[in-house]
Amino acid sequence: MARANLLNPFGSLPEYENRLTWAFLVALKYDPLLQNFLRELVESRLPPKLREYSNTWETACVSTQTSGITSSTNRLVSVLLTDTSIQEVKVNWSERQAVYDGVIEYPNGLTLIIENKLSHGNVWEEQLSPSRNSFSGDVDDGMLHDSAICLEWSEVLEGILKYANSSIAPFSSREIARDFLSFVEKFHSGLTPYRTFKLCGERHEALHRRTVRLVDDLANKEGLESREGRDLLRPGKIAERVGIWVERSSLKVNLWPASTASQADRFCRKVNKEKFLSLNEQGWAVTPNLNFSFMGTKLLWAKTTWETRRYLEHFFSGRKLYGRKYWNELSPLIEEWKRQGLITYCINRSEDQANIEDQRTTNRQYLDVNPEFEISREWKLDTVRELEEQGKLEEHIIDELNITLKTWGETLNGIDGLAAS
Repeated sequence: MARANLLNPFGSLPEYENRLTWAFLVALKYDPLLQNFLRELVESRLPPKLREYSNTWETACVSTQTSGITSSTNRLVSVLLTDTSIQEVKVNWSERQAVYDGVIEYPNGLTLIIENKLSHGNVWEEQLSPSRNSFSGDVDDGMLHDSAICLEWSEVLEGILKYANSSIAPFSSREIARDFLSFVEKFHSGLTPYRTFKLCGERHEALHRRTVRLVDDLANKEGLESREGRDLLRPGKIAERVGIWVERSSLKVNLWPASTASQADRFCRKVNKEKFLSLNEQGWAVTPNLNFSFMGTKLLWAKTTWETRRYLEHFFSGRKLYGRKYWNELSPLIEEWKRQGLITYCINRSEDQANIEDQRTTNRQYLDVNPEFEISREWKLDTVRELEEQGKLEEHIIDELNITLKTWGETLNGIDGLAAS
């Protein structure tokens, strides 16, 4: 079911620039904080003596496709919204019959006339000059700033993205901002500051948004579902989840095979142990991730001194040491594992140190022992940007994931590869 979007209610001609202008101005009209964001962005481009720092509780008057400007204006600035900044454009008074894409009249006397062009190559400079005929009374020639302020859509959208993810915005305002961002991403993705990793720079919000798109694109390409823009879901497989996110200056990809007893059973039957262990020599980090759960909820994760080979042989070569264990069997195992260094200590969801034995006091008669592995790989963002510019990023990630998955007889899209022998 499609998500309702206030700014695209009927889906009629959404790709036209007039619809983009209308959506932007509607978002501004109902949110004074966004109005102030735009005013401050414009004023940051003006000479210091022309900046107004007075605050007011009154909202701006926002109009679209209008020819009228109120006589209360004492500072008039022409603003161009476009894909790429252009050189300074001088503006003068015009006698034409102007219809402005947008007019924003602030209570401090500042008025912005908005011209939106999806491409900077389609700018008609006379459209940036206001008309005297827009005023009902006399016009003070000195109120007009002599050059247009050019704002790139990417910087405007970046500010709105930060606002949508902030804690200062009320729920309704965040939803309107997100609706606008979704509208732009769907119909005008070329304007966004996060359409490529290169454009994102080091900005966390933009990198996160770009990674969400990457996860969705991978899901669509492989016929999978995605969850919360971070996980690829593979129900019924030995590794049911692939996590993808940006951390610091790297793109990280993680898998967690043998996360339940049933997954571990299939892993034990299918894994080619030597090929699996060789992943550590192919850019992947394979580490033990032993954990304990109850009724499907992970409770504790064990820290260990064991190397991956010893861990693999311990759980997948002899008697079944994983799965549901009642305390009469689990307690001796825990003591043995502590003596052997398999368990040095455990942490809970909050990453605080915790004792497994404390779970017994909660009247849990058993715990499920999960001999999980964490398999991770990271690519520096410079490498990610290079692969993306070559058009190879998605295929590269898929190929690398398949190298890992095939060690236990799977591929990313769920079609089993050759079972490992």
